[in-house]
Amino acid sequence: MEPIEEVVTWFHESDSNERGDILRALNMCLVQSHPTDEDIDSGLKSSGLKETYSPCVLVLRKPFNLARRKVLSLTGLDQERAFRLFLFIFATADRRRRETLCKGGCSHEWHNLREL
Repeated sequence: MEPIEEVVTWFHESDSNERGDILRALNMCLVQSHPTDEDIDSGLKSSGLKETYSPCVLVLRKPFNLARRKVLSLTGLDQERAFRLFLFIFATADRRRRETLCKGGCSHEWHNLREL
């Protein structure tokens, strides 16, 4: 994976329509990675975001599936924070699944994002 700041910069430099599309695609990968509560907490901590930022508050206070849908409607700086948060939660859940359920290999698309 590319360095995280490079990916965040790429997202930041995308236009607003592209950002929404990117965030929705990342959301679909996130859903498929089935993050646990521990993955969510670890991803939030790893993201470097303050727990008081809107996407973080939503994820911490709402059931995750409801929070995800609300986070997708955020705009501006909160949309960038949402991208970072989703990226780190996904990375944490994906890492866990690669080490457990997918240890012997699998065909999950989200393990091969460069091919998408």
